[in-house]
Formats: sequence, structure tokens, C-alpha cells
Amino acid sequence: MLLLPALIWLVEDAYGWQAVLASWQSIPPASLAIATALMAVSYLLRALRFYDFFHAACHGQFTRLLRITVLHNFFNNMLPMRSGETAFPLLMKQHFGLPYRHSAPALLWLRLLDLYALLALAVFSLQEKLPVPQPWFYPLAVLLLIAPLLVLPLQNGLNRFLSNHERGWANKAAELMHALPDSPWPFTRALLWTLFNWALKLAVYAWLLGQFLPAIDYSQSWVGATTGELSSVLPVHGVAGAGSYEAGVLAGLIPWGIPPEQALAAAVNLHLFVLGTTLLLTGLITLLTYPVAGPPEARPAPATDE
Repeated sequence: MLLLPALIWLVEDAYGWQAVLASWQSIPPASLAIATALMAVSYLLRALRFYDFFHAACHGQFTRLLRITVLHNFFNNMLPMRSGETAFPLLMKQHFGLPYRHSAPALLWLRLLDLYALLALAVFSLQEKLPVPQPWFYPLAVLLLIAPLLVLPLQNGLNRFLSNHERGWANKAAELMHALPDSPWPFTRALLWTLFNWALKLAVYAWLLGQFLPAIDYSQSWVGATTGELSSVLPVHGVAGAGSYEAGVLAGLIPWGIPPEQALAAAVNLHLFVLGTTLLLTGLITLLTYPVAGPPEARPAPATDE
């Protein structure tokens, strides 16, 4: 809770809120509209990943799952210390009857994929700046992309060991792994959905950082956007990400020689865009999906002959 007033005071003392908000005047409204539309596409990609992963439990109700995904993202962005993550298992239990022992481990597994995607895409964005000979980069990049698939045989082996173990704790642990993909194709699809979604989000965020900091190149702004998003994946997370998100962005910008005051102003503006699109798209999508995903309408009783 203290991070929020501390951030407000720090921005005013270091740069001035009026100067921070004035930076938006240099961005054409049409460009902001396109960026917001791309964020809406990102929401759809995220919902498609969940729909593909939990298809058996969703019974073809993509619109309902889209609503759950949007609400989960809203609570995750607004509540502190990753407490918003609990919204997803609760909503999946409420709407689809999916047990917590299946939804919670699957969500954790997907979050680990998110972390991998952020780091992998950061490596690709820094291709020209990494101390790796150019002929070696692409073979190493291919190995980096297929590295998660190496986890699959280890995961299946552990699952078989736990399933064949007679002790109660082993059976409970095997039950927690029940929702995880056990074959290469579902595993690969989840990985591709994750990479596509994060590539789109980071492309938008990196472009926006570049608008606020014209002196940096695109790969540098990509790193700043990546470290900002890493702050939202890690457990340390303020109310609405206040303070922790800005600290993450600064961690990726300052090593490139960006003055801290300018980096802080750009980080705040990027965060305002993230929160603004979260509020706008959450309100819009939840309203559009309410007739389908909301409570069933009451039907009038059939007429009877007197």
C-alpha cells in the first residue's frame, strides 16, 4: 500500500506529473487506437490459450472463458502480491466446476511458460548485442525454442513414479499433475500461444516506450518492456503494480544509459497505458459477454388452462 503514495511523490519530485502527462501529446490518437486494438487481440490470444488448454472442461463455451480470462487479468493487475491469481481457479470452479486441484497447478504451469517466453523473446531482441558469434546464434535460438519440450519426458516420468507410489502424498501429487499436458502436441500448442501473445504485447509496449524515449532503439525499449512485465510475473507486486512495475521498467532501461528521471517518466506512462487498457477492455468485454456468460435469465411459467 505504501508503494502507491511513494510513487506519486517520487514522480512529482523527480520529473513532475504535468511534464509526465504532457508526453502523451506527441502520440497521434490513431496510433494509440491501434495499440489499444492490438491489446484487445492479446486478450483474445490469452483466452484462446486457456480455451485450448481447458477445452475438455469448457464444453465449447469460449465466450464464457473469455469473460473469465478478462476478469482474471483485471484482478491480477489490480491486486497486490499476486493475490489476483486466485480469481482464475475460483471462476473456473464457479462456471465450469473444474476442481482447484486441476486449475491451480495448470495455471502455475502456464505462468512458468510465461516466464520462459519473456526471457526467450528478450534474448531474440538482443541478438545484435549478445556476445555470441552470428553463425552460432540461430542454432542456439532453435535450441532455446525447443528447450521446454525437454521438460515433457521428465514431467511424464515423475508423474508415472508418483502414480505407481503407494503412499498417499504421492497419489495427491499425481492428482495435481493430472491437468498438465502429457503429449508433445498440446504442450507445443500451449507454448506457441504463449509466445504469440507475449510477442504481441511486448511489441506494443516497446513501441510505446520508444515514443516516450526517442533516444533509445527498439531492442532497448523491448528490454525495458520485458523487465516491466517480469515484475508482474514475480511475487513482489504492488497495488495495481504501482512502484513495482516502474522499478521493473527502470531495471531494463537504466543499463542503457537512460537518465533515471526520463526512464521513470516513461515507465509511469507505459504503466498508465497498461492500466488504462485493462480498465477499458475489461469493462467492454465483460459487458459484451454478459448475456452469454451471465446468470441464466428467468423464464416465465407456462400458461395453464383454467
